[in-house]
Amino acid sequence: MSLPSQQHCYDLWDKYEMPENIREHSRQVTKVADAVARHLKAQGIPVNLELVNRGALLHDIAKIIGVKNPGQHHHAQLGFDLLSAQGIDQNLAHIVGNHLMEVFDWKLGLEEQIVNYADKRVKHQQIVSLGDRINDLKERYPKSVDLIEAKLPYFIEFEKKYGLAEMQF
Repeated sequence: MSLPSQQHCYDLWDKYEMPENIREHSRQVTKVADAVARHLKAQGIPVNLELVNRGALLHDIAKIIGVKNPGQHHHAQLGFDLLSAQGIDQNLAHIVGNHLMEVFDWKLGLEEQIVNYADKRVKHQQIVSLGDRINDLKERYPKSVDLIEAKLPYFIEFEKKYGLAEMQF
């Protein structure tokens, strides 16, 4: 199955009425994800740059649906379901479905890890350090502090493994 073009991703933003603030967040996550993917590729690590790019563009495709319909599945699951129903490449749908902090681990594919990590480097529309973003998440989601603390070592190890902490985006 082929991946959608960038234009198709933007068309999906329109179709699902993605608000401008989420679009800008997605642009910034894409900027980080693309840079990380190129950085890994330059180290000789095989990574699908196009898959990372499309995953970052679409990672929050269902965010507004989740906001408007509280109590339904989380926006990541809604995004996975939405893309799967449209026949979008399953690898891409899995990146969207697996971009939440709680699912980050070494069992995910590298492209999933990259987009998940990139999302943790963008606070709203601003690229920040991992530490700043983690503190933001703890403040915004006080009931999830234990989960955030449990997953933080994976993100720190990912950053160290690939030399990402000092990258400029």
